[in-house]
Amino acid sequence: MISISALKEKIPDDALLLFNKTFSPSQYNKILLAIRSIRISTFRINRIKVANNKTGEIIEGLKKIGLKIKPVGFIKDAYQFEGKINKLLNSDFVKSGKIYLQSLASMIPPLILNPEENENILDIASAPGSKTTQIASLMKNTGIIDAVEPDFTRMERLKYNAATLGAKNINFIKDHGENINNNKKNYYDRSLVDTPCSGEGRFNIFDKKTYSAWGKKNILKYSNIQKKLLRSTILSTKINGIIVYSTCTLNVIENENIVNTILDDNEFEIKILPIEKKYKDLTESINPILKWEDQNFHPSINNSLRILPSNRIEGFFICKMIKIK
Repeated sequence: MISISALKEKIPDDALLLFNKTFSPSQYNKILLAIRSIRISTFRINRIKVANNKTGEIIEGLKKIGLKIKPVGFIKDAYQFEGKINKLLNSDFVKSGKIYLQSLASMIPPLILNPEENENILDIASAPGSKTTQIASLMKNTGIIDAVEPDFTRMERLKYNAATLGAKNINFIKDHGENINNNKKNYYDRSLVDTPCSGEGRFNIFDKKTYSAWGKKNILKYSNIQKKLLRSTILSTKINGIIVYSTCTLNVIENENIVNTILDDNEFEIKILPIEKKYKDLTESINPILKWEDQNFHPSINNSLRILPSNRIEGFFICKMIKIK
């Protein structure tokens, strides 16, 4: 295993300085240990194609191809596995869309959104469709999901995944998320905005592309995009509608600071809602950061979920809101 000192030579210095500034010494150490760990692989069973009483057949079938399967206690239908990942990817279970390879952190925002059947749902920056198809499954393929993605290649990947998993309630919109509120103000019952971000929660020493392009200047770039996307999402959501904002990054600027800025917007009013206790009780969960440099953030931001990376989960930030007016 790579040493911490060797790891520090590979990860950008500015990122390490930012982590050291943001977190306590023990939290900083946990982040470094997570970056050098081999992350456990996980998948979810796609309930669009697999009935509850057929779960055992799926698990037994995966064991027969040489995989060790273990359920994830805090996420229904989620499993971790040991074995060659190509065995899973090349299996009929994946090719037929009965299971879908997805990280645990990625599965949490749709569950917190908690979509109901026959609702109108907005999913901003939706490609490659992991969360979109999960929402479709939670809705039992009813209602409508407007999946918004500006990039052609990523949109095609989203369409492919939706077709493979049998998600038929998705309306594909090739556009920038900040434009959605132009035509659909106060329209959606629930909205998910899992924004583009600097991706610090995904850093892993075994995957150079997760950290090699990181730069401090990108944090400001992404934060400007995030504000626009979240603002558009809120404007597009009905009064008393639910909005979930999430990122896979660790810095305050793209997380608590974004929410704090939105709370001060005069065009609408939102309230931060508590997140289910089972997520707050995860060993990787820490308190949101309410003070940064010379800023004190709104106390209600403490209701958000902040997850440190580990060997089983990526670093993530999730905030659940309700639109008051």
